[in-house]
Parts: sequence; structure tokens; C-alpha cells
Amino acid sequence: MTQRHSPKNSMMAGNARRRGFTLFELAVVVSVIAVLAVVLLSRLATLQQEAERVAVQQTIVALRAGLRMQVLKLYATDRQSQLSALAGRNPVDWLAEKPRNYLGAFTAPEITKLPQSHWFFDQSNAELIYILNRGNTFSGYRSELLQFKVSLRQASATPAKPSTPAEAPEVALIQMGEAGWLK
Repeated sequence: MTQRHSPKNSMMAGNARRRGFTLFELAVVVSVIAVLAVVLLSRLATLQQEAERVAVQQTIVALRAGLRMQVLKLYATDRQSQLSALAGRNPVDWLAEKPRNYLGAFTAPEITKLPQSHWFFDQSNAELIYILNRGNTFSGYRSELLQFKVSLRQASATPAKPSTPAEAPEVALIQMGEAGWLK
């Protein structure tokens, strides 16, 4: 005896195949997408921090090169006695182009009101300050400061460096406080 398939039975079997996702399948797909989104966001945050670190390092290199140029100008024009005038100055003034994220010079800045990832010169302390972007994607404002100062220090004679008759002072852009982030 052969069974006959009615068009009604075959139509119901076709509808069962075309039903779409089950609730379990949908939950699995949503879970996989959520895990991928979390991984992507954490990787993006890491890349942003690395990009900020590299940008700050490049700016510091440019600032130190500008300072060296000022020192060399004084030596070339036989005005070494004016080296002490460089201490406490704003090193951004020696750059051909100021960084796009440089806010300017302030006397008594309210740091919490200044945007993160920007430079400014604090005239009251004669420090160039960078406000790190330390807030993560899901939290509020949290930042740290990188502080730099043009300082003058007396060069000392060392065995590796022969002493000169007139121990010339050394001018350098130094980082104040902890330097762990940039190393």
C-alpha cells in the first residue's frame, strides 16, 4: 500500500522549513555579536591610547628639537650668557607650527574645564602641561597630567665628558613627576 501525500501535508512541511530562526538560534547570534562588540571596543580603546602616547612623544621630540635650536642660536651668536633666559619659557613658542591641540598660555587654569588630550602652558608654574585622556568609553571624566618644564642645570664634569673651561649650563625640557607613561 502506498501512502499518498496530499498537497496539504507537503505544504505544511514546507512552512516548517521556512519558519526562520528559533528563539535559541536568535539568542546565540545576539550573544556572539555582543562578544565581538566588546572585543572590538576594548581593542579600539587600546589603539586610541597608543595613538595618544605616540602623538605626545612626537610633540615632545619636536619641543626638544626647538629648544636645541634656541640653544644653538645662542652659541652661534656667542650669547651663551643668555642661556638662563630660556629656563621657564614656553617651548611651544619655538616651534614653527604649534600643535593643533595646543590651547595657549593660561595664568591660573581650571584644569577640569579644559578638554582632555590637549596641551597648555601654565604661566604661574612655567610648565607645559598635557591633559591625558584617561576616561574610558563607559565612565566619566578622569584624566592625568603630564608636566614639562624648561630648566637650567649646571653641567657637571664626568669622566666620559671632559670638562670645559667655562662649565656651561645645560638647558633641557624635563618631565616633572612620574615619567612612566612615556617610557
